[in-house]
Amino acid sequence: MLLTVDTAHRHTDAFRHLLATAPAVRATKDSGDDMHTLERKDKTYLLDDDGFLLDQEQWDEDFAEAMAPTLGIAGGLSPSQWDVLRFIRDTYRETGLCPVVHKTCRAKGLSVKDLQKLFPSGYQRGACKLAGLSFMTAVLKQAELQYLQEAHKFNRQSSAAAETTAVGHPTQNGPIKEIPLDQRVYRVNVQGFLIDPNEWDEEFAIFKAYELQMIGPLGEKHWKIIRQMRSEYEKSGQIPTVYATCEAVGIDMDELAELFPPGYHRGAVKIAGLNLALKKSAKAAP
Repeated sequence: MLLTVDTAHRHTDAFRHLLATAPAVRATKDSGDDMHTLERKDKTYLLDDDGFLLDQEQWDEDFAEAMAPTLGIAGGLSPSQWDVLRFIRDTYRETGLCPVVHKTCRAKGLSVKDLQKLFPSGYQRGACKLAGLSFMTAVLKQAELQYLQEAHKFNRQSSAAAETTAVGHPTQNGPIKEIPLDQRVYRVNVQGFLIDPNEWDEEFAIFKAYELQMIGPLGEKHWKIIRQMRSEYEKSGQIPTVYATCEAVGIDMDELAELFPPGYHRGAVKIAGLNLALKKSAKAAP
């Protein structure tokens, strides 16, 4: 994503408009449209297309209890589950961020298996969703702040570059096109995630890891995890949960945290050229 100063401010305005108007816009949609709601007692909660709570101020314990059955949790939330949810929400109130999975596990003394038993649908798609938060919500707020503070960094005379169509050079889907590194264009969204996973290649992963300030080069274990995630996405059309990835490559949560300090979704998923907003139909069976 190439931005000028004016473009940066326009995007900031767009963020404000989106965050301010999303609930009202969805509330006016007909039931036949893509608005989603969750009802509990006499309350109606507005959800986005992926089932995450739109308005953080709407969250309460009734929301979590109503959402739990849709995520494979029957019979009400247990004290252990509430302990995790409250940690997530407390961390968000203190830092403005939804805590990464390994920090939650360490704080609560949980293994991958423990977390999976508590939240079978995943961490982001289970625990964070029940806590009324999502990783993307926090990143949007960070992106807006970054644009306000660092807009001058995007003051590039790059009209020609902005008009350039990104040339895909994926190593898994075709031959590499010899494009000099300083001329390559990867289309990313404001959160820094690759928009089209088909544009991914190893160079993108290397530079993204550097951007995320990971210590040292990507090693054999990093690449094993990255390729496992991309392979699973190609087969199923879904980003594998942190549980599935750990099990597939034979590591535990602590080792994952050491390999990807920024976190699973904010680190491994981003470096692998995937993102939670991706919508891809699973390939039809032969």
